[in-house]
Amino acid sequence: MSESLDAACGQFEQVILGQMLRTAGIARRDPPASAGGDDAADDNPSDSPAGDDAFSQLVTQSLAGAIERAGGVGLKTSLVADLDRPKP
Repeated sequence: MSESLDAACGQFEQVILGQMLRTAGIARRDPPASAGGDDAADDNPSDSPAGDDAFSQLVTQSLAGAIERAGGVGLKTSLVADLDRPKP
């Protein structure tokens, strides 16, 4: 197994994990509670999910990297095994 293939597959797993974490809303800040009722926060477009700001991106990237370094979800291992096998 080549070192560069292992690193590339690890980076790919980190990207996929980061997207999964963003989609799950891991780094999303809860909008402030309002006294106007249940849906009052939905009326303000500035209270959009925080998945787009720099801090949220840093949190999700760091968490995705930590998950991948701890063994990930098996995507890197599968990719390396498939890409490293001899071609027919």
